[in-house]
Amino acid sequence: MRLSEQLHRHQAHVGFIVTKITRKQSNQGGISMQPPRRKHTLPWIFSTLFIAGISLSGVAHAANWRFAVPPFLPQAELQAQYAPLVEFLNATTGEHFELVTSSSFLSYWNTAAKGGAYDLVLDNAPMVDFFVQRQKFTVLAKIAGVISQSVVTNEKTNIFEANELIGKKVATVASPSLSALAMFQLFPNPMRQPDFIYAHDARAAVQMAQTNQVVAAIVPTPVAIQFSNLNLVTTTEQIPHLAVAAAPSMPVETQKKVKQALLNAPQTVLGQKALASLNTTGFEQASNANYSGYAKWLEGTYGY
Repeated sequence: MRLSEQLHRHQAHVGFIVTKITRKQSNQGGISMQPPRRKHTLPWIFSTLFIAGISLSGVAHAANWRFAVPPFLPQAELQAQYAPLVEFLNATTGEHFELVTSSSFLSYWNTAAKGGAYDLVLDNAPMVDFFVQRQKFTVLAKIAGVISQSVVTNEKTNIFEANELIGKKVATVASPSLSALAMFQLFPNPMRQPDFIYAHDARAAVQMAQTNQVVAAIVPTPVAIQFSNLNLVTTTEQIPHLAVAAAPSMPVETQKKVKQALLNAPQTVLGQKALASLNTTGFEQASNANYSGYAKWLEGTYGY
């Protein structure tokens, strides 16, 4: 018999013996030849990943609230002015806020009007009412006091009544800046309006008046009083100051923490630093009702 055949018979015989012995052990309660059944782990894995995904996405969102401030000033200056407020909110609430600024009011308006981009805003009365009415924001607090707009000219320009500006060049910041919206309240008739020249920010509008590029400028009164060589033509009606409002994306408990932090800002060093940077004595109680009706000022604004 060939060696290969002998090896084949030997392997077959050994295999038969091993199988027989193992089956016998199995019948006696020993080790079974059947492979262990595999547990169905896929559903457990998928459910675990699903739950983990929800948790992680929730943490990521809660840890990065987008706090928008309109371009009252150039972006770099705006970042510097509002950074202390963001630092204060982060430290006081335990949340994380990211300051979001825009290069222009047009850019800001295009993003704001679409909705869903901001979790927290600090804005003027017409825009706050817009956020409340159209996007279900909630007013948390407002900067103390009221605000108005001032129409000013170069100290050598003899303009005494607002009506004298009809047909003349007047600088302001584009709508929906409060200055532009207030100007349209002063001149509601499209046929009897100044020739509006849009500046990048309020200070730039004043500088245009100072250098005779325009006859006048309309800017927030707090900006106008920073200059000494201007003539005051008129001041608009006073309306509620800027307000902080929260989007529905922010949980009520987080909104409460932000509101409490703002109202108590004068009591802490970080809060005092934030208030000084904003040139205000503090925030005060406010509600949606304080801003109701001001969104009408936006009528005629592109995309309203």
